[in-house]
Amino acid sequence: MKSRSLGITRGMKICRLTFVIPELFYRESGVKPDSRLRHAGMTDNIRDNRVKHVRIVTEILRWAEGYLRQREVHSPYLDAEYILAHILRCKRMDLLIHPDRVLKDDEVEQFNACVERRGRREPLQYITGEVEFRGLIFKVSKDVLIPRPETELLVDEVVKVVNSVSKKGATVLDLCTGSGCIAVCIARELNDSKVYAVDISADALAVARENAIRHATGERITFLSGDLFGAIDPLNLKGKFDIIVSNPPYVSAEEMEVLQPEVKNYEPESALYGGEDGLDFYRRIIHESPYYLADGGYLVMEVGYRQAWRIKDLLEEEKVFGQIAVIKDLNGIDRIVKTSPMQNFY
Repeated sequence: MKSRSLGITRGMKICRLTFVIPELFYRESGVKPDSRLRHAGMTDNIRDNRVKHVRIVTEILRWAEGYLRQREVHSPYLDAEYILAHILRCKRMDLLIHPDRVLKDDEVEQFNACVERRGRREPLQYITGEVEFRGLIFKVSKDVLIPRPETELLVDEVVKVVNSVSKKGATVLDLCTGSGCIAVCIARELNDSKVYAVDISADALAVARENAIRHATGERITFLSGDLFGAIDPLNLKGKFDIIVSNPPYVSAEEMEVLQPEVKNYEPESALYGGEDGLDFYRRIIHESPYYLADGGYLVMEVGYRQAWRIKDLLEEEKVFGQIAVIKDLNGIDRIVKTSPMQNFY
């Protein structure tokens, strides 16, 4: 299990956060983005390329853009802007309004250090410690996967289901909560709901709790440490959940070998790896969820690239679920699987 909120666009698509997150796989050519850099003999050490006298906003941004472009960072100028805005505690627009602002010594040093981290392909969100999700700013650290925009669709579907049945006071279980972005958004958007959020990582839960406090939902979310349903068994909640929602680890062993550096080298493996075929967590959730869902309850899951129909097969093999809906994301990729047991099993 893991601290997970993957929602990354698979295949040749590019997944965008508030900033740009690189695509999950290497380009179709099979050439790793950093291989040309090594072959060219370039150093990753910013100290060999560090700007010494540039202090004006426009000039230091241009320098950083060139440095990051050499390291094949996607959108190097945009990333440099976000880093500088983070250091100066201002908005990107302020950099455009005041292009001649002169940076202080400590600001230059902080900027250089952050650019060096980005040049090593550390995700921008870990550098700034924040990411936007559904219009809210969430804390992220290396203990949690960075929330992807596609995962917002998962929240959309949960809200639609609850509203469609005019259900008030819905009880929701979020498995693999990670940063808590799903649980927090559901608690905010369904004001009468009670949310239970589970993760096996204590460090991830610490981040999730901070996000719940930040967004004033801490009193309506119960965070539990444990392995999937095992975390809630002591609470005697079988047959009590109106919604079980999950964005579990779903990267296969083969896919793990070809992840982009930003993902493979920095995001927690436990938040990514879903077993040999990527479906281990789905098998467990699908098999056990009917015992925890209330009558008329729904199971709503995010799925990986080209996984939807295999997961649909797993649901059908259980012979307990009714209609199975597969919902596409904005890129036309099957992203959400939604279903409901035909009867209460508890």
